[in-house]
Amino acid sequence: MKSIPIIDFRFEDDCIEEMHDAYTTCGFAVFTHVYDNWLSEFEDWKQLMEEFFQLSLSTKQQYAYSGVKENIGYNWLEEERLTPTKPGDLKESYNWVCPDRMQEEYWPKEIPEFKPLAQKIERISRMLSYQFLYRFEKVLNVPTGKLVEKHLDSSATMRMIHYPPHNGEIKEGQLRGNEHTDYGSITLLWRFDDISALQIYDKKDNVWVTVPSVENSIVLNVADMFQRWTNDLLKSTPHRVVNIDMDSSRYSMPYFVDPGRDVMIKNLTKDLDKYPPISAYEYLKWRLAQSYIDDNYTENEEIGKEGEQYLPESSVYSILPIPPKSN
Repeated sequence: MKSIPIIDFRFEDDCIEEMHDAYTTCGFAVFTHVYDNWLSEFEDWKQLMEEFFQLSLSTKQQYAYSGVKENIGYNWLEEERLTPTKPGDLKESYNWVCPDRMQEEYWPKEIPEFKPLAQKIERISRMLSYQFLYRFEKVLNVPTGKLVEKHLDSSATMRMIHYPPHNGEIKEGQLRGNEHTDYGSITLLWRFDDISALQIYDKKDNVWVTVPSVENSIVLNVADMFQRWTNDLLKSTPHRVVNIDMDSSRYSMPYFVDPGRDVMIKNLTKDLDKYPPISAYEYLKWRLAQSYIDDNYTENEEIGKEGEQYLPESSVYSILPIPPKSN
């Protein structure tokens, strides 16, 4: 893997061909001209993100993370650990979901403009995710609508992330976001600066490769459930956010696209099955339970044990050795 593909979303046929090449190899690509019609909305949204994270910690903690079953609300610094065996990540975040799943008490009442624009950003992101899933149907040569239909119940999560200035202790192995793979189908990522801190792991050459920062682009990666769903044809690649530019605030926003909770994840290809079927909900619940350090961690441990029965013995969910070099 010499570099991460950059794909122009406007040209469908070329895009589908390039997506096939990208996602059967490195599992990541940067897309341009995806949301050109909504640039002003995302600029306004960045300002509201900044306003939210500037609230006092005690205020933000009024909207504290709900736990893994609902997966909404605020996580403060070091509460989430993307690699379960490493220290908590040097970031804070806030999750929200579509209106019919979002609980009213988790909307920050201190910022009246927050809820309506957050809901609009979620609607735009959901629509874009369907466009990407439609193109993945072409990549996989499955009937039109087959993948989109499995995601129509809006079982997806938006997250805004703040990497605050940090001049304190950095524990051994601690990063802005430690090495991990994502859990669901696909992840759409907006980045709101020109700092290239996102890296993906090139297993062949045993190096970390930096994902280029391209203005007004979306980074899209395949997640674990989609790799499983495609019988390992599409690749879910380990990635991390490294400790760059620690003196200033940085922001990003992933949209985690998951199938409906009752959808059974079964081999979409014609090849011999590598994995037994599993419901999307049981898989995601198990994965999330291993990522949070909070008052519900006893519950999380129980969920983790419960979820293990649905996984093949050979399953590896995220932990990988840190490669010795990067480029």
